[in-house]
Amino acid sequence: MAQLTKSLPIIKERNCNASLVLDTRTNRKNVNEYPLAIRFTVDRKIFYHSVGGSYSEKRFSDICNASKSNSENYRIQKEWKDTYIPKFKTLLENLNKGGFLTFEMVRSAITTGKSDITNNTKDNSFFEIWDTIIHELKTNDNGTRFTTSESYECALKSFKKILGENAIAGFNISAAEIQKWKEGMHNGIKDKDGKIIGKISDTTAGIYLRACRAVWNRCLREGYLKDVPYPFSNKKEKGLVSIPKSAKRRQNYLNAAQMTELYKLFISKEYPSHWPEEYRQKAHYSLGLFLAQYLCNGFNLADAGRLTYDAYYYQNQGKAFRFNRKKTAGRSQDGSEVIIPIIEPLKSILDEIAAKPNRDGFVFPDILKGSTSEEERRKHTSQENSNIKDRVRKICLEVLHWDESISPSGTWCRHSFATNLRNAGVELDYISESMGHAVTDHSITQIYIEHYPLEKQMEYNSKLLNLTSQTTKRDELIAQLSSLSIEELNLLLSKMKNV
Repeated sequence: MAQLTKSLPIIKERNCNASLVLDTRTNRKNVNEYPLAIRFTVDRKIFYHSVGGSYSEKRFSDICNASKSNSENYRIQKEWKDTYIPKFKTLLENLNKGGFLTFEMVRSAITTGKSDITNNTKDNSFFEIWDTIIHELKTNDNGTRFTTSESYECALKSFKKILGENAIAGFNISAAEIQKWKEGMHNGIKDKDGKIIGKISDTTAGIYLRACRAVWNRCLREGYLKDVPYPFSNKKEKGLVSIPKSAKRRQNYLNAAQMTELYKLFISKEYPSHWPEEYRQKAHYSLGLFLAQYLCNGFNLADAGRLTYDAYYYQNQGKAFRFNRKKTAGRSQDGSEVIIPIIEPLKSILDEIAAKPNRDGFVFPDILKGSTSEEERRKHTSQENSNIKDRVRKICLEVLHWDESISPSGTWCRHSFATNLRNAGVELDYISESMGHAVTDHSITQIYIEHYPLEKQMEYNSKLLNLTSQTTKRDELIAQLSSLSIEELNLLLSKMKNV
């Protein structure tokens, strides 16, 4: 049976394509006919606009493929083209002339039937576009950019706090207003009681200004700020806003010896006797999570909370985890897949603080506490991050008597993982791939299979701690045994019985 035609292309306008299709998105069963719609695709984003009528998939395919002018199907095809092409092509041609077409711009124009959005400031403003981006970040990509949305939200609150709720009317914004905001973030402003508010670090200010720049670029693409001079510059140019660079974090790490000392404390549980028992247990759990983040290739707590005992874990007899980095899921070709070898110290930590292995169950269920909404998960993760930071810092200060400037966090785990493996002579390709960084030409899984078998991963990650030679030899033996097949293991056991 010939394959049915699913769409009839009718319009191509700049980066927007439109095709007549059947809207088959339904949960109803035994459906024979579907509504006719125009599917608009803008930069790989899709929305459907219903135009009335319904057809079976077979009938729709026959109409699309009709070529004989005297046939009924050809008449319907011509009627579709004569009706929809002129109407929507004209609308798109007049939309933001000379500029880009964006998904929201096209959807708004098709829904309202209006293509003149450039001067439509009554229903839009710089602040409203900012709010729109926040909403999109929270709801798109299955919530994988929820954290980014919070940065944009905090940036907008900071802008309004320093300049005032009504400082910007419509799109009447320039470099002067943004520069005033930047200075307010650096120096703070006085409230009605004379108290300095709004002052933040230059690193955070840089994050907020980059959010504002993204909003500006969005407004520019949608035709709202065509005639306004671009306000940002990477250099300190007069009249333009320069964005502070993020502070370098090369010193924000613990070396292998320090991580080893923390691990030995976790194993010994020699916490101060004057600490209440409840706090000792909580501190022990937080220290375990901190060490687990470090030994699990420096992953963040959001990934730790989503880590499961999946099929890969069981296929490898509990010797490795596999997951996709939440931060970059959906934004890289390979999904940023990461393989974590479960070396012996990590296994000891899991035995203490992780849930018992249960197929598809969470490894650390106490992080997300059963929440399903992205907002709730974010709150629980943020709270757990704060707990770990406070408790591990207290351990460093009061138990190990380290410098008080140490403030361990998930970022420290990630930097420590990369720095310590690099200092141990591990090749950079492995460090990059094991942290879920993008790989060109090949997927991360293929690279691991071809270049980094599990025993090699075990060997490399064992360099993260400076344990005794006996422990090292045990890890090496485990790594060697893990590479043997079932038949080879049975043969080895049979030989041992005969010794």
